[in-house]
Amino acid sequence: MNEDDVGIDTQWTADARNAYVQRAEVLIAEIRRHVEATLQRQGRQAERRAYFESVKRLESAANAFNDAEFDWCGSFPLALAEVDEDEDDEVDDGRVFGVLSVLNRSDYRITDVDAVIAAGRAAYLTAWPDDIEEDAQVRVQNVGSAAGEIMHANGLSGLDGTAGLEDYRDFTSVVVHDGEDDDDFHAAPFAIARGTSLFDDSE
Repeated sequence: MNEDDVGIDTQWTADARNAYVQRAEVLIAEIRRHVEATLQRQGRQAERRAYFESVKRLESAANAFNDAEFDWCGSFPLALAEVDEDEDDEVDDGRVFGVLSVLNRSDYRITDVDAVIAAGRAAYLTAWPDDIEEDAQVRVQNVGSAAGEIMHANGLSGLDGTAGLEDYRDFTSVVVHDGEDDDDFHAAPFAIARGTSLFDDSE
């Protein structure tokens, strides 16, 4: 079956028309509900879960409305599909001779979990001064999230001297390579270090 023929059996039928009207009413109601709920937000971290659940309900209603309009008249009114950026459209700023990657590993012994979490929450409030202690408690609940907030507020070296952390060891390597696509990078950002000579400038 040709893709253009999908839904053609339902077009201009009474059932498709009625379903379209119903989906439209549901979407309108979801938009109003979502707007009302969003207007009640005050920027607190504790509000985020309810907000994103509301977004999912709104997206579901919008997708159902889109499908119902297609069933009725063969058209999609909302551009809901994600559009992949065409790499060919990127501006070429000149020749690229490879990629230089600087890889660093810093190890810290955790000597006081509560102290690290407290430092993380303090760092969060430094970066977000309009937030309150409750937001910091929601955002920072373990050593990992605490470290992220400390580095966000104070840079990569922010962990040095943090209460509850003891500097243990550090290693930095430099790798010159051909690069990789974004999917590979996000899947394993340190994979280039395996099987590659450090400080390798060979062509």
